[in-house]
Amino acid sequence: MPASDTPNRSRELTLTEELALLALDDKTGKQLILPPNALPFGLAGAIILDLSLAGRVDTDLRQLTVINPAPTGDSLLDPWLRLLQAAPEPRSVRFWLRELALRHEEIHQAAVDRLIQRGILRRGEQRLCWVVSLRRYPIIDGTERTEVRTRLSQLILGNDLPTPRDAILVSLIHGCRLSKYLFAGLDLEARKKRLETLARTDLVGREVAAATIASLDVLGRALSETRASW
Repeated sequence: MPASDTPNRSRELTLTEELALLALDDKTGKQLILPPNALPFGLAGAIILDLSLAGRVDTDLRQLTVINPAPTGDSLLDPWLRLLQAAPEPRSVRFWLRELALRHEEIHQAAVDRLIQRGILRRGEQRLCWVVSLRRYPIIDGTERTEVRTRLSQLILGNDLPTPRDAILVSLIHGCRLSKYLFAGLDLEARKKRLETLARTDLVGREVAAATIASLDVLGRALSETRASW
């Protein structure tokens, strides 16, 4: 394993790791209940944004472009960089969100494995009726989660300009509908405009939100048609 890929507590979490961590219930270790496809699109967006922060891809309103194909040295990101690089032509951000969302289980497992290696999570298992096994990941050390929640809560409650990374993270959290869990206790309705303004600052985060809404619309229509046929 390259030195840069060695998990340790001093190295900053990737956005993908942070999102996977924030999507877990901090008491039970179970994945929070989110709208269908919200977390898959969120994880897909996090991978793209991590690669963008690493200087490997660039995004605009029309397309995502690989600007540096050199490996990052991070085993969580490099498989997806190779996938993007292998495309015969640049495609839109929304296209890649859909493609990566189809692989969300692989992304999520890799992120969780990294968090376990860091000593932040541990593996757990819960059985129902001795047949169905539900995987959960209890949090060993909640320092990172608490730090992120505190920092972003202060950002939402205040009026300071966010750092680019915090703006990206708020956009992802809002896009995949994690806000009500992460910021429980805050009067989000009173700060709705501030939260939405922060969330709109990042293109990929906006696309995550749009893809989630579109997915919910499709599900809603399907349910309506099903009820109509009863």
